[in-house]
Amino acid sequence: MRNKYTVLVGALSAQLTIAGLYAWSIFSTAIVDERAWTDDQVLITYSIAQFIFAFSTIFSGRLVDKKGPKITLIIGGILYGGGLMLSSLATTPLTLYLTYGVISGAGVGFVYVVPLSTLIKWFPNKKGTITGLSVAVFGGGSILFKEVISFFLENNDVSNSFLYLGIISMIIIVLGAQFVSLPKGYEKTVLLKTENDFTTKEMIKTTKFKKIWFMYWLAVIPGLLVLGAAKNIGLDANLGVAAAASLVSILAIANASSRLISGSMSDKYGTLNVLKGVFIITIVSLLSIGLFSDVTLLFYVGIIGIAVGYGGFLALFPTYTNQQFGSYKYGSNYGVVYQAYGLAALSGIFIKTIAGSYTNTFIISAVAGTIGLIIAFSLKDKEKLTN
Repeated sequence: MRNKYTVLVGALSAQLTIAGLYAWSIFSTAIVDERAWTDDQVLITYSIAQFIFAFSTIFSGRLVDKKGPKITLIIGGILYGGGLMLSSLATTPLTLYLTYGVISGAGVGFVYVVPLSTLIKWFPNKKGTITGLSVAVFGGGSILFKEVISFFLENNDVSNSFLYLGIISMIIIVLGAQFVSLPKGYEKTVLLKTENDFTTKEMIKTTKFKKIWFMYWLAVIPGLLVLGAAKNIGLDANLGVAAAASLVSILAIANASSRLISGSMSDKYGTLNVLKGVFIITIVSLLSIGLFSDVTLLFYVGIIGIAVGYGGFLALFPTYTNQQFGSYKYGSNYGVVYQAYGLAALSGIFIKTIAGSYTNTFIISAVAGTIGLIIAFSLKDKEKLTN
């Protein structure tokens, strides 16, 4: 027997588990200390994982539309947990790029789309709220996994920590998959396409899709960089080691809270209106930390604001995609839109390498965010789409 709350628990338990990705900075500092690899070598692992995570949603989105959420979750659990276990054998950065970056990254992509595409079918009148809850669990779960990973690293070396995390993750995700399904009778209605529904081919021909994709790319660059290198950024800003490590939890709370609040606000005030507000918060925060990083209070306000903006974007763009292009092929459609996130994952480390410092990177990202805000103002929430 299935009811929407059973499905909710099953889906969110899997979503919570892949949140270990956002606690990467805990692993990264341990790897640098234990193996003497450079910070950039280790950060590239995270960037690859984020890129593959996004890229794999093209395939996982199609799979969940065709075969359903259960099989998609099981595959995701095997990939994510298996990649972590294989990472325990990695002795070079290149090997870690393959095991954690590619295999575990793909697993995250297969798990991530299931709650987004499945739960809105169980809660059709609360799309913003349920999407916000789903992505909030993903973002906020890093608080839990910061502690889990830290515990493993305090009692084991990096290799065994990867192994234990992989075993636990695979079990939780595969178990959660057993409780996830589509609403009864949904399979009979899923083939009914309304005039407001777009296939993926139809969607990518629209001007609105191109605007949304470009806007998404610009929006999440700073948040991805900050969450992946939180501890390093804190150390770069001359915070103590303990204070720098605490940024992981602080940013996770800001990230998760923003996802939940933004999703709920979109149901009340309109997704596009909230999206514009989140862009403004992000731009102001980037300028704050970029221009006044030596002021501790402004540093914390700025970096928390970036996490708030990032969380908001991750809640709002899935909802906006569904509103504009329909539920008919939502899994596939959002998988394509989500490729902007993958490009952003690589863009952040590229910009940081070129800019030479986090401070310059934040200022450049503020300019990119301003362009995204301009695009947002060029969109209309109730605009009728045409090919």
